[in-house]
Formats: sequence, structure tokens, C-alpha cells
Amino acid sequence: MKQRIIFCSILLLCGMSIRGQKNQGEKPNIVFIISDQHKLESTGAYGNNLAITPHIDALAKTGMVFNNAYTPAPVCAPARASLMTGMYPYANGAIYHKAPIKMPNGKVKNIGSGYLRESGYHEGIVTLADIFKEQGYVSASPGKMHVHGELQKDVDEDYKGGNSMGFDEISLRYYTYFPGGHYQDEVGEDTYMRYRQFKKYGKTYKGGSMHLNEDYVPTLVKNDEDNFDMAVANKSVEFINKRAEDGQNFFLHVGFEKPHAPFTTTQKYLDMHKPSDYQLPETFDDWYKKGKYPWVPNWVHSGLPKNPTKAKNVMAAYNACITEMDDMVGRVVDALKENGLYENTVIIYTTDHGEHLFEHGLRGKHNMYEDAVNVPFIISYPKLFQQNTINNSHVSFIDLMPTFAELINGVTPKTAQGTSLIEVLKNGKELKDRVVFSEFRGGDYKLLPGAKNVPSRMMCKGDYKFIYTHGIIDQLYNVKQDPDELNNLIFDKKHKEVYQNMFFQILAEWRFQEYNPLKIKLKRRKLKWSKSDEFSSYSIYFSKTKEVVNAKLIVEKVKGNSFEVKEEGFYWLAAKPLLSKTSKFYGEEIPVSVATYSHSLPISDAVQYVK
Repeated sequence: MKQRIIFCSILLLCGMSIRGQKNQGEKPNIVFIISDQHKLESTGAYGNNLAITPHIDALAKTGMVFNNAYTPAPVCAPARASLMTGMYPYANGAIYHKAPIKMPNGKVKNIGSGYLRESGYHEGIVTLADIFKEQGYVSASPGKMHVHGELQKDVDEDYKGGNSMGFDEISLRYYTYFPGGHYQDEVGEDTYMRYRQFKKYGKTYKGGSMHLNEDYVPTLVKNDEDNFDMAVANKSVEFINKRAEDGQNFFLHVGFEKPHAPFTTTQKYLDMHKPSDYQLPETFDDWYKKGKYPWVPNWVHSGLPKNPTKAKNVMAAYNACITEMDDMVGRVVDALKENGLYENTVIIYTTDHGEHLFEHGLRGKHNMYEDAVNVPFIISYPKLFQQNTINNSHVSFIDLMPTFAELINGVTPKTAQGTSLIEVLKNGKELKDRVVFSEFRGGDYKLLPGAKNVPSRMMCKGDYKFIYTHGIIDQLYNVKQDPDELNNLIFDKKHKEVYQNMFFQILAEWRFQEYNPLKIKLKRRKLKWSKSDEFSSYSIYFSKTKEVVNAKLIVEKVKGNSFEVKEEGFYWLAAKPLLSKTSKFYGEEIPVSVATYSHSLPISDAVQYVK
């Protein structure tokens, strides 16, 4: 069962030194700390009594904690690309792990390299670092960035040794292209990759796989010099010390890689988390129950332990990695305090996506359940923002670019898709009826039998979450009443209108390049279209404006393939996939589309009727 935030109002006292005083200008410094695969509920500030995260909890006590922050993608690279660009994956092109960020014209380009300002600020994709650079900030990114646009070495003549994403300083790069795994021992004297840990301690490194197997044994890191996150913290402290000396405003992106699998840490942290203290979720073995979740695609990591003891070992080791990473967060914050920079620095803590610890019988990410997409999100700046505050607004990574731009009097790029959170942070404003999305496309993952790159998208609005996966059964949950997402309301007639409206909005606001929309024409006063065997029925939506959020269902099932319009405004045609064929995966028969995973998006573009 989900737990929400429980903490006392305790204000932190911070010591100020005389160093850094000259940095106390009108514009704040920014320290953005991002971990990898940190489950929201494995945090003390979010109500977990077993979590040992004192430094992250301290940020919560001096800042605002968001209960409903959602990643734009439940996978590393697309989520981080959205963070850097302020755009959803479908808009920036980074739709799966190996997909590069693209210019609006579709041409692959380096981004954030300075030429954007020279050629016209809004002509390309702008990064967070670009916005700060325009305002005279010095920027650095030690550690994991994991945005695959930085790896496209042959696509741009301006590429000089690696895309900086607009940062002045990059170090401890964290690349992903080596045979069979996630980590690469990249050339560079300051590069400590976890690949090194595998080579040195390799208990879980089998056949190039980074993931845990059923016989999970924690890999111990015996020396601090082999700890990637410690190296990242050290580089961060070094950068902060320099800024205390030169007095320059700065933007520091700190990329920790814990608690990403395979959960390597030292004995010290393992001893702090005993497996016997952990309780398996009630849905621990649900994945193996025939027909339990016929709408869950096959995109979870393999090697799910059926043995409860082994599963608890995984849970303890995962949380031990979080405690280790939390200590590194503390080192960065302490450096700000010791240099007299803390009071004029905005500190953000979040992660790229969550982690399943056997909820629904799953482990890992790659799906749209809350454990994968609802992430910890904390912003602390006592000088201007509210402290020790809980906010229930729906927010997304794409909101950070307009938020930072407003905070430092910068320019928000035209490409940015988010909403500034400044009023939320200052006054505790709740964003009512805010809609946020998350998406996942497989790329090199096999999502469903016989298909690759099948898209899935989630939207949250109010108490409801809707999940659309192309070709299989839809999902609708009231996450307030059903936080564990066990009761799919898609078959509940009482929620028919909610389902229909969310079905329409999630498709109408989502365009993915390789899929074609339904074709619809307006002749005189009639909408006309071609019928297809892959769809079971057609519906008509209408709005007086082209704003999708205002569209309402006016006809649920159209007879034939035409419809006479009467009122001026915009019309859309939507279709429901015909789910009459079954396909086996994990030993279960699930309903799928007849035209197996065709490239027809079951909604049309808007058509305007004027009398």
C-alpha cells in the first residue's frame, strides 16, 4: 500500500563561512541532483520507516515535496532527454534508449553546443545548460547524464570529442555502448565506470548482463576508489569549491547512478538493511498467476525470483544502495554550507524513473504502474520557496525548464512543453486538473509477441490514470482510491465517460512519427472515412476550439463510415481496436488487435467545419 509523506517540521541550521559571500547576488545557484531508478517509497520523506535517507529527508524539511511527480518515460535515456530539453520524448525524438535527440526538422544534431544561440535561439532544441549559459552561469555535469544524443559521433560536423549538452564542464561520463551491457570503461583518467567493478568483483556479471538473476548475490565494492557515486560527489565538491573562490553563479548537474541494478555497494551499507525487516507486497507472485494481468506487456526484466528469501535480499540490497547514494547527496550539500553558498542555492533532488520491487509480481521499470513512473521530487530554496510543504499537483520533468527560466530571468524556448512551478513553490498553489504524460516505446526491447517498438502511453489527470498500449487492452485506475492499481476500471460502466475522454485525449495529444493517423475528410457537411477490419467501432469527438482538452464525445458508435456535422467547430474520429485474437506470452492467452500491431493510430487529425 502506498504511503505518503510523514515528517515533522524541523528546520535545519546551516553554518555560513565567509567564503562564497561574493556569490550572493540576486540570481540563485542551482544544484540539480538526479539518481537512477530510485523508487519513491524507498525514501524516508515519503513515509518509509525502513528507508535510511537522512540527507534527502533534510532537503524535504527545508523545501517542497511533490507527491505526484511523473517521469516522461520509465526508462533512463528518454527521461533524461526530456529533462534536458523540456520536451516529451515524442517531441524531441529520444523515444527509446538508443534514439538520438533530433532537431524539429528531423535532422540529427548535437544540441546544447552553443551554435543555437549563434543561429537564432529558437531554431533548434535548447538544453537547460543553454538557458543558464545565456544568463552568465558556469555549468558542470559530473557523472551520469545518459542522454544518447551525446553519443552520436558521426551526425554533426560540430562534434568535438563528445556533445557537452551545453555544459561548460563534463566529467565522469557514463556511456552505454559496449557489447552486452550498460557500462563502458571509457578512456579518461577521471572516469570510474561500474564496468570496472564488474571486472574486479564480477559476482553478478555473467555473459555481459548487468541484471540480477534468480541466484542474486550482492556484489561488494571494497574500495572507495571503485565507487562511481563517490567520484561524482568528489567532482561536484571540487566544482563548488572553485565557484566559492571565483564568485560565479553556477548550474551543477550531479548524476548519481545508484540505485540502478545490479545493486553493488559496500558491506557497511548492506549491514544497515536486513532482509528479514522487509515485507513482500501482497502481489509478489501475481506475475505467475494465469490471467491475472492480461494487459501487462512483456517488457519487464527477466530473472524474477520466485523464492521469497531471495526477493527480500534484493529489496535490502536495493535500499542499501539508496542509503549509500544519500550519503553522497549529503557531501554535496555540506560543500555548499561550508563555502557559504547554501542560502543562495536552489537544490533539486529527483530520479529518472522508479523501480518495481515485486509489486504486481514485477521488478525493474518499462511499464506505467506508479512504482515505475511516480518519482521522488523535492525542491529546496528556503530563501524564496516554501519549506516543509507537501504539494499534490501533477508535475513533470518538462516543467523544470520554464521554472528555471523564470527564476533566473531567462528565456523559455518555444520548444518547451512544460509549466513554470514558481507560483507553486512560492505560494503552495495547487495545479488543478493538470495533465501529465509518460510514454514508452521499446526500441530494442521485445514488448509483445512478434512486434517491436510498440508504443505505450500513460496520462494522469485528477484522481485517474489511463494507460494506452497499442494493440492490447486499455487500463484505467483511480489511483487515489486504488493506489496499488489492482482494479482496472475499463470494464466499469460507471467510468465510461472518464475512459472515453481520457482515451481521446491521450491519443489526440500524442503523435508518434512512425504511426499514421486515421484518414478523415469533410465534404460539404459530412465526415467520411474508410472502414478497417482492425477496428471494432468508431466514435466522434467535438470541440468549438482546436484544444484537445475541451473535446467531448458526441457519438459513441457511428453506423457506417460517415457522419453529418451540424455545429461549427472541430471534429475528430476515434476508433477502438478489435480485440478478438489471442496471443501467448508467459503462458497466458491475452486479447490483441486482429491486425497485429499495425501502424495505424486509432484517431484522426482534427477537421474544422465552418458554415
